[in-house]
Amino acid sequence: MSAMNIMGTYSGIDMATVEQLIQAESSRGVRFTNQKDKYQKQQTAWKDVNGRLDNLYTKLDNMKKPDTFNSKTVTLSGDKNVSATAKSTATTGEYDLKVTQLATSTRLTGDKLPINSVSDQLNISGKLTIDSGSFKTVVGEEGSTQEPVTFEYDITNEDSLKDVRDKINAESDKSKVKASIVDNRLILTHADSGKKSISVSGDASTALGLNSSTTTYSEGQQAEFEVDGLKIVKDSNTVTDVLDGVTLNLKKVHGANESDKISITNDSDKAADAMKELVDQYNSVNSFIDQQMSVGDPSAENNKTGTLVGDSSLSRLQSSLRSMFTRNMTTSSESVKNLQDLGVEIDRYGKASFDKTKFVETLEKNPKDVEKFFNDAEKITSTATDDAGVETTSTETKVTGFANSARSLVNEYISSSSGIIKTKNDTYDRLIKDVNQRIDSFNKRIATKREQYIKQFTALDTAMMQAESQLQFMMGQMGGNES
Repeated sequence: MSAMNIMGTYSGIDMATVEQLIQAESSRGVRFTNQKDKYQKQQTAWKDVNGRLDNLYTKLDNMKKPDTFNSKTVTLSGDKNVSATAKSTATTGEYDLKVTQLATSTRLTGDKLPINSVSDQLNISGKLTIDSGSFKTVVGEEGSTQEPVTFEYDITNEDSLKDVRDKINAESDKSKVKASIVDNRLILTHADSGKKSISVSGDASTALGLNSSTTTYSEGQQAEFEVDGLKIVKDSNTVTDVLDGVTLNLKKVHGANESDKISITNDSDKAADAMKELVDQYNSVNSFIDQQMSVGDPSAENNKTGTLVGDSSLSRLQSSLRSMFTRNMTTSSESVKNLQDLGVEIDRYGKASFDKTKFVETLEKNPKDVEKFFNDAEKITSTATDDAGVETTSTETKVTGFANSARSLVNEYISSSSGIIKTKNDTYDRLIKDVNQRIDSFNKRIATKREQYIKQFTALDTAMMQAESQLQFMMGQMGGNES
C-alpha cells in the first residue's frame, strides 16, 4: 500500500485536509501577487503618460515649422482649365490666367506591320538608332563641345514587336524616348513635351515601319498662356517658374473670352488647426494625470483611487506643464508674450480652451511675431583670451521660444536614454522581477510544506496501523492463555 493510499485510513486526515491546510498557508502569498499587480498597473499608467507626452512633443514640433505659419492657399475661379499649388514662399496676390495652347510631345508613328500578334517573331535583324536631340558635353584640348547622343539597339530575327518596344523602354530614362504599340504599329514619343525632335536610322528602322514615306511624324508644341495679359511660352504644361513658389498645371485651352482668376492668400487655418491640436493634446495629458492621481471619495465605503495617486514625479509634471502653458516667454516677438495672447486660456482646473478667432486675428496682424514666439533664436557672442594674450571671438546660436522650451520639458520625461519615465520603467522592471522571485520562493515553500504534511500524516497513519496490529496481537495472546 502506497503512502498516499494509507494516509487518512486510521487518522481520518486525508488529502482533502492537506489541501485545506495548504490553502490556508497560500493565502499569505496573496500579498505578493497583489504587489505585482500594483506594480504592473503603475508601469502601464506611466507608459500611457509617455505615449501622450510623445504626441504632445510632436504637436510642439509642428509649431516650430515655418510652413505652419507661412502656408499659402490657392483659390481658382474654375478647375477645368488649370490647377495650382503654392509653397510657403509664394507671394500673396491675385492673377488672371488664360491658356491658349497646351504643350504636346513629338511623336513618330510607324507603319502597320503584317503580324498577327505583337508576340510574333518579326524575322528582322539589324540596327535601330534613335536620336532624340540630346547632347553631351565633351571636354578636349581646345575646350568643351556639345555632341549629339544617339542610342543604338540590336534587333534579332527572334525579336517580336513587343521585344523591340521593351528594348527601347529599358533606356527611356536616358534616351528620352518611350515606345508603345497601337494596332501593330510601333510609336515613339518624346518624354519631354515641347518642340523636341525624334529621328531614326539603321537597317532595321525601315523594316519596323519607322523610316518610310508613310511614317507619320508629329512635332510637339509648346504651352502658351497669358498671366495678366503677359504672353508666356513654356515647354511643359507644368509650370514652376512664372509665379514665385506657385506650380501651375495647364489642363485645357480657354475659350476666346474665357480666363481664370488665381488668388494666393495666407492659410491661417493651417496654423490655427495646429494650435488647436496642441491644446487638445495638452488637455489629454492633463486629464489623464488627473485620473491617475485622483483620491476619489475617501468617505465612500469602496473608494477607488487613481493608479498613480501620490506619485511626486507625476504631480511635478502636471505642475510644470501648467506653468509652461501660462508663463511669459523671452523672445524677440514684440506683440506675443504668452499663449494667452494667442487665445489660449487655462482655467483653475488646468483645462485649456482655445479662441480660434483671436489666434487668427493675431496671426494675420503679426505673423512674424507669432512665429518668433514659438521658435526664435538669438546669437550669443563671447570673447576669450589665451595665455599669450590673443583674443578669440565665438558666436553661439541659442534657440528660444515656447515650442523649444516646452519640448525640452517634455523630453526630460520621454527621453529614451535619460528620461524620468525610462528610469521609472526600469525601476518597475526590477520591482516586478524581485516580486516574481518572491512568488517563486513562496510557491516552492508551499510545495515543500505539502510534502511535509503528506509525510507526517502518512507516518501518523502508519504508526496507528502498527499500534492496532500490536493491540490485536496482544489481545490474541491473552485470549490464548485463558483457554
